[in-house]
Amino acid sequence: MMSQTATQTGISYDDAVKEFIAYLKEYRSFSPLTVRAYGVDMRMLRQFLEERLGRVPSPSEITREMIVQFGVSLKGAAPLTLRRKYACISSFFGFLQDMGYATINPARRLPLPKVSQPVPVCLSEETAQALIAAAHKPWYRALIVLLLSTGIRRGEAVSITLDDLDLENGQVLIKGKGGKQRVVPLTEQAIEAIQAYLPHRTRDGSRRLFVSAYGGHPIQGRVVNAMLATTIQRAGLAGQGITPHKLRHTFATHLIRNGVDVRTVQELLGHSDIQTTARYLHSDTRTKQAAVGKLNGLLGEAKAEQSPQPNTVTEASGSLHDPDIPPRYATLQERPPTQSG
Repeated sequence: MMSQTATQTGISYDDAVKEFIAYLKEYRSFSPLTVRAYGVDMRMLRQFLEERLGRVPSPSEITREMIVQFGVSLKGAAPLTLRRKYACISSFFGFLQDMGYATINPARRLPLPKVSQPVPVCLSEETAQALIAAAHKPWYRALIVLLLSTGIRRGEAVSITLDDLDLENGQVLIKGKGGKQRVVPLTEQAIEAIQAYLPHRTRDGSRRLFVSAYGGHPIQGRVVNAMLATTIQRAGLAGQGITPHKLRHTFATHLIRNGVDVRTVQELLGHSDIQTTARYLHSDTRTKQAAVGKLNGLLGEAKAEQSPQPNTVTEASGSLHDPDIPPRYATLQERPPTQSG
């Protein structure tokens, strides 16, 4: 009952959250950003419940109705934001069930707001080349070329260490979300840009590839944003909404446009669910036009058939699962993910 104390109803809210956050960091290997976001979500729920009840309830006192009311109280929150907060709360109670602190999960299968799926927008080849040309510092150019030619996330890029690089064989080991690892091929342009940067890299301090000029400390995501903003200004591309993630979109869209199969793109991007990657199948007008153009013969306006585009990374730029990958990387390659991710 609502009058029961925390000691009568089991673990307290604050102790439960503390254990949950430790579980995310130490057992689930969630990224620092995700852990921080989950911590914020749990503090927001705590504040809402305390204001509503006049005290902080134990987890066993929290009902499904309270969680829905918490969502309703977040007026103006984007649908994706609310979905993430509900996912956090559901994970919290799932953890409590696993630990024997709770018998039910009141946040399970909550009604979720609809989310529109925006079409990923990418840079044109001319814009991408102008951005690279405007990168006036070696590390600017190395990082921009790396983001464009591998599709890795900003957080993955700043986490690369010198030990992850294999420039001789043209590949880099990427540590993705949830501790997942994948080997991504490097283009000749990326190898050249990294090699040009390395002599300028501060040698003291961290083993991270990208470090500050002062003390060799690892750079943070905000530094990448500032670097990109400076380069955008120099390239005369301000106002086009260019972000590190748009460079990732550009990578994926150009692969799809050039006939690379969606499963390979999924592996390169590190998506756990192929449905996330499938968005790029619908994002390119030129790809659609080329597909519809194949109907010309049916409509009586046949044209000479063009030679087929390569349809895998194996044909286009070398196999992702190359048997010649050095032994130190061979055990780190993931098996192709399933449909469910």
